[in-house]
Amino acid sequence: MNILLFLAILPVFLLCVYINKKDINKEPIGLLMLIFFLGFMMALPVIFLEFILGDFFPTDNVLSFYRLFFNIFISIALVEEGAKWIVTRHVGFTNKEFDEIYDIIVYAVFSSLGFACIENIFYVLNNGIFVAIIRAVLSVPGHMCFGVLMGYFLAKARVSLLHKNKKLYIKNMVLSILIPSFAHSLYDALLFYNAVANELAWLIVFLFYFVMLFIVSFKMVNYVADVQKKLSKTNFKLGKVVK
Repeated sequence: MNILLFLAILPVFLLCVYINKKDINKEPIGLLMLIFFLGFMMALPVIFLEFILGDFFPTDNVLSFYRLFFNIFISIALVEEGAKWIVTRHVGFTNKEFDEIYDIIVYAVFSSLGFACIENIFYVLNNGIFVAIIRAVLSVPGHMCFGVLMGYFLAKARVSLLHKNKKLYIKNMVLSILIPSFAHSLYDALLFYNAVANELAWLIVFLFYFVMLFIVSFKMVNYVADVQKKLSKTNFKLGKVVK
């Protein structure tokens, strides 16, 4: 296998293994492969939409941080996270296998990492080993974190359904796409603006934000996994979601 292709896929594989390992009752491999593949294929419509929206909401050489953040939110983050959300919501959330709250974390992350995989392959094959290392440390884990945020609020939405609280269900559904989109926008905005400003302070802010995002995401993973462990001892199941 081409070493660059291997380096592009390796971080995606390792993060998928980690997230899946936290699941006590493993999901069917066929379902996970389907969600990952659909996340992978979503890159095609995403590229098309980003190309169109980029003309109206440019992200190159934007001197205002707030304007850059807004443009990224509309033309990049909302499009990419929306694509992942569609896969997670329509393939994972309504699936009969979604019977434990941690399951949706797995689905959301697999969808996100499927998308990250094709994106990573493209960047690494075109830019080499240095980019492979940087993206393995920052970009791929970043996509995983966005997936965790999405899965966390989808889990809360599922619990809201269980309690027949439609208002809270709608709120968490909206948050399940807005929160990861906001987190994604801030990640890109800090990174892009650092390239424009070329100041150490912006790089420090970006790295601080990334570390905080990483910590919060892993705390969410561990929290939901721990709750699931406790529930599994009582043989609790969520039940089927009505499509």
